[in-house]
Amino acid sequence: MAPPIKIVDSYNSEGINTIIDVRSPSEFNIDHIPNAINLPVLSDREHAIVGRMHQHSHFDARKIGAAFVAANMSAHLNGPLRDKSNDFTPLIYCARGGQRSKAFALICAEIGWRCRVLEGGYKSYRRDLLSSLDAFSTQFKIIKIAGRTGTGKTEIIGALFKQGKNVIDLENLARHRGSLLGAHPTEEQPSQKLFETLLWAHLKTLQPDQPVFVEAESSKIGNIQIPHALWRAMKEAPQVMILSKRHNRVQYLLDNYTEIQQNSQILEPLFKNFEQSGQTNLAQLCKYELRKGNWESLAELLLQSHYDKKYDRSIGYHGCDNILALELDELNDNHFRQAAKKISETCLP
Repeated sequence: MAPPIKIVDSYNSEGINTIIDVRSPSEFNIDHIPNAINLPVLSDREHAIVGRMHQHSHFDARKIGAAFVAANMSAHLNGPLRDKSNDFTPLIYCARGGQRSKAFALICAEIGWRCRVLEGGYKSYRRDLLSSLDAFSTQFKIIKIAGRTGTGKTEIIGALFKQGKNVIDLENLARHRGSLLGAHPTEEQPSQKLFETLLWAHLKTLQPDQPVFVEAESSKIGNIQIPHALWRAMKEAPQVMILSKRHNRVQYLLDNYTEIQQNSQILEPLFKNFEQSGQTNLAQLCKYELRKGNWESLAELLLQSHYDKKYDRSIGYHGCDNILALELDELNDNHFRQAAKKISETCLP
């Protein structure tokens, strides 16, 4: 006799050893429960076919859908599930906890595996995730690491993490480096939903009785929107201000944005933005330095005439108190470690 299929209301239910997302690959790629594997019962093409047929005949859609499911389940059973033992206990979910997850679970249960189906599917997971993100601002004390472009804020966040402190590296989660120059050279940004999943998974690893350090950001990192509750908490949070002379920051940019020197086309959207915002002279000056290969002059020009002015305008917008101001004479790993240590000594109980 097949073991009963249990409907559960949490993907963290006890005894589960694998989470299986049976939605189509494109649905999975947009976002999925952390650590889930994708074993679709319908491919993207098959999902579209069944959807179109369903508009005309529920019966015909179910019949062809069952044929697709049978073929895909055969491939899964002869592939990723082939070596699973009789104590295999998967959690199975689809978009809403409907036919796709139940069809997958029914076949697995007939084999003898103890299956769990997530009630409400991915939709219920998203609802819980958004509720948890909204509650975040009341659960943690946030401290921002602030400073002008090129002061090594990201490296200080990294040093704090290595010292065992609570940190949220938003730029890493968003696969972006925070400015118009910040697109990652080798990775695309995740979807908004996947970013929120990655953020939520990270928040659950933090120690609730300790402050959380986060780099001061605008409300968007590239194409990613920081969740409203977190952004509101960041705006109101006290901050540590990192300072350094402009010549230090110029060298920092040259050392950390080497891919721009190899592919100057990366700068084209920035120059176009200058022109569209009425800064035609700045765009022309930048292009001149670029043509001459004067990278140091270009970096200084961008800091002095754009990024520093932009940051100074934002200080009043963020409107918060400095717990500590640190002037870094050099921007290297040793100074970043020392800064992180000083921040910890000042800000932690």
